[in-house]
Amino acid sequence: MHSPASAVTVSPLTDELFDAFAHLWVERRHDAGLSREAAQRAVLEGRLERAAHRDGVVVFLALSGGEAVGYAWVYDQATSILLDTPSMAVEELFVLPGSRRRGVARSLLLAVGARAQRCGADHVTASLPNQAREANRIFARLGFAPQVTRRIAPTSLLMRRLRGMEASPLENLMINRRRSLRARGRRQESAYSG
Repeated sequence: MHSPASAVTVSPLTDELFDAFAHLWVERRHDAGLSREAAQRAVLEGRLERAAHRDGVVVFLALSGGEAVGYAWVYDQATSILLDTPSMAVEELFVLPGSRRRGVARSLLLAVGARAQRCGADHVTASLPNQAREANRIFARLGFAPQVTRRIAPTSLLMRRLRGMEASPLENLMINRRRSLRARGRRQESAYSG
């Protein structure tokens, strides 16, 4: 039986809630096909806590029945460097698989929208992988439109391609491994929908 959305409460991250958030963050990494051990190491080394307490960053934690079931990681940003239009960016939105389709993501996005209004942000942006089709459909229904396509390349690969150098057998092996991980990530796209 599904819990009603009213049973979900959303709170900004506090020191008392950090361990629950860290657990969700590790699960999010694991659901995306990344190493649980590497994520736990980031927590133990304090990197996650430092990132969550940066200026302009807010983490909202969703609780249902006293248990942490999801989070939204947001930060203040200008829409672009050229135009200093204030906006709020949703970097990550995650809901535990067993709590999806119960209003958790909606409750988190309501908290994000309320903060954006209080801060005078003209827009809310969201970072979603292209392959996360369901998440992209959900955000499109909420009024999110594509803004830009952001591409990323390892510096070493970029420099090698610009210089016209061929990849070594070891580099080809690494490239194939990355492609395999990307394919696994596409299969796990449901980790981004709530």
